[in-house]
Amino acid sequence: MTMTLGDAFNRRKKLAADLQSWINRLSLSGNERRAYRTSRLEGEGAYRPQPGTEKATRREYTVQECRERIAAILEEDRELALRISRTNQLARAEIEDLDGRMRLLSIPELLVLKDDTIPKLEQAARAVPLRADDVGVYESGDDWVRYRTVKKIERKRESFSEKGLKVEEMELLGYDVVEVTDYGAARRAQWDEIDRIGEFAQRVKQAINQANKTDLAELD
Repeated sequence: MTMTLGDAFNRRKKLAADLQSWINRLSLSGNERRAYRTSRLEGEGAYRPQPGTEKATRREYTVQECRERIAAILEEDRELALRISRTNQLARAEIEDLDGRMRLLSIPELLVLKDDTIPKLEQAARAVPLRADDVGVYESGDDWVRYRTVKKIERKRESFSEKGLKVEEMELLGYDVVEVTDYGAARRAQWDEIDRIGEFAQRVKQAINQANKTDLAELD
């Protein structure tokens, strides 16, 4: 029966689960136990179990049976791993890259894009500084705007009237001014770039799925 690359990955997952099951069975195959309580160790009735105290465990598989099954699983898994490795170099899928070019890539190349390149591209896109919103821009250029923030600085001043009443007045000391030249990107531009990378990530996943439909290579 023909097996695809995707079938081989799924089969290896099943083999991994089977291997663990047989390793667990192997650890239980070394002995059988019978436990009970007795009132005498010598003479008549020696080692006779008292009613209701006897418990026994019996192995379901022999050590040799477990070892043979484990060996068979490891051999099949080894062969599949080699066939997957060979197929990975042969399988190709066509994909449109971020620059709009069509490229024919192998599975290792696609996996590098999926697991390494794309996460870094998204991280870099999210790190782009954003231009401040709702500020009073008084000057701008091609890729920058300049705005200022103003904070009034006041001090409370207390005095007494002729009638002896306390009077509080606010005295203006000046204004703290911060002028900012902002080179940040527009928020919409960042969102568009993140969306573009996300769409590319989907194309990569679809290309991997397509490549996984390649028939598994045979070993010589």
